[in-house]
Amino acid sequence: MKERLQMYGKSMLVPISLVAIGGLLLGVGGALTSETTINSFGLDWGSYSHSVWYKCFTVIKGLGDVIFKNLGILYAVGVAFSLAKKEQGWAAFSAMVAYLSMLMTLSILLKNEGLNAENTTIAGFVAQGQSAIDATKSSALFTTELGYFSYRTGVFGGLAIGFCIAAIHARFYNTKLPLALSFFSGTRTVPILSLLAGGVLGAFFFVCWPFIGGTLGSFAGFVHDSGLLGTFVYRAVNEILIPFGMHPMISLPIRWTQLGGSEMVDGVLVSGTSAIQMAQLASPEPGKLLVRGFMGGNAIINFAIYPGIALAMYHATRKENKKKVAALLISVVISTIVFGITEPILFTFLFIAPWLYFFIYAPLAALGEVLSELCKVSIYQGNIKDWIPFFFRPEKLNIWPFLYLFPAFFVASYALFRVLITRFNIQTPGREDVGSDDEIRLYTKQDYSEKVNKKSTGGEIKKASTEGSLAEGIISALGGRENIVEVDNCISRLRIVLVNAELMAPDRHWKENLEAMGIVRIGKNGVQIVYGPNVCSIAVDVRELLEGH
Repeated sequence: MKERLQMYGKSMLVPISLVAIGGLLLGVGGALTSETTINSFGLDWGSYSHSVWYKCFTVIKGLGDVIFKNLGILYAVGVAFSLAKKEQGWAAFSAMVAYLSMLMTLSILLKNEGLNAENTTIAGFVAQGQSAIDATKSSALFTTELGYFSYRTGVFGGLAIGFCIAAIHARFYNTKLPLALSFFSGTRTVPILSLLAGGVLGAFFFVCWPFIGGTLGSFAGFVHDSGLLGTFVYRAVNEILIPFGMHPMISLPIRWTQLGGSEMVDGVLVSGTSAIQMAQLASPEPGKLLVRGFMGGNAIINFAIYPGIALAMYHATRKENKKKVAALLISVVISTIVFGITEPILFTFLFIAPWLYFFIYAPLAALGEVLSELCKVSIYQGNIKDWIPFFFRPEKLNIWPFLYLFPAFFVASYALFRVLITRFNIQTPGREDVGSDDEIRLYTKQDYSEKVNKKSTGGEIKKASTEGSLAEGIISALGGRENIVEVDNCISRLRIVLVNAELMAPDRHWKENLEAMGIVRIGKNGVQIVYGPNVCSIAVDVRELLEGH
């Protein structure tokens, strides 16, 4: 079950790379098509709004909108593609067919009930006698997507299609039919079944979405009404799930669906905290971004908590190891602040002293989110990379509270972890016993002088000397090709399912010889190997070797 959950969590991350570039395009395009921004530059809006530059930036803004207005189909295609083990192109194509089929089915069934885009607006429901609040809730259930009037299933609809088509593809992609029907056999069977499956899901959502959508709206209302307690619980649970790779299960629905609430932006109803913030970023209106976006805490983690922990680790290390540890931690802190990559420090504590992560760090991170909301911090995400598009619209931000929140959490994190590390003699890098110089390198990204050059035979596995040998070493350390069921990756980890996890090399070997930052066991035969930003190229090398034999 845990292996399956990690696969699902990984597949839900597929469209995220587009979200980052989409946010940048929206930020740049939205800023340079805003009258307020142009006037602040001392330019004449009248002449600028008819210029070639304005038209170019309008297109750029539109390219960003492509991502955020089509997340449903992007998730449908991305999830099906990611979960398919073979013939992935057919799986992705079939998911698109199913998604369109679902929308068409919903559109037909809704119109048969007398519902359309005109009479399901807020004004339409008010005219039918509903109160303004009830009319808003009712209207939130409907939308027009890809030209089809439909229920607003959004990312949930995309995920349902993606998971359903992945299952159909796995079962029928190699179907054998009688000679007379052989043209429709094999991979051609899948899109045919997907067309029907999309219709079935459309009928299902037609019957169930009013209840599902209403329940989501009620849950969002509960989260909203729970105030700071709900904020604390959300951030704490999210951080606790990160080591297991299951945090997308809670974070993505909050960010991109009705679970994160809904808001009208420029006359359009937008659902999910991140979707709302992106729409507000693109809006010419000067109002601030959504404050309760569960985002301010990310900045406190990356700019204050982890740097404070890193300094505590440095001051707690042995004198003779300080230079080596400093070089290690400086690069880690920079990658955390600039790119939001927290795994190196996260897995240091996860494997050395898990209680520090779960019982000290996670509540501290949750408190940071609570205080960000209390101080009305308004920002998207928490690292410099993701902040770039928002710096173009400074009037929409409120980050002044960080001036005192960052120092406060930095000092608190440093003091707390420094005391705990020394009090309980936690063996962080540089504090190990004599003869452990190599242990300090467990958490670096540096290349080693040698890498694995032959398969593990039960004895010591030697290191190899070329980049290509890293993939060979990984395959060997996993127990060989025959022991590998699936290899995939997310933003920073290889996600692997094995036939027998007992055949896998020890964690120490991965860290010393194969450049891994950490290992996470998932269920009986699932494993995640942390490599950081280089994981995509590593995964490609491993898969190419596996497919070539």
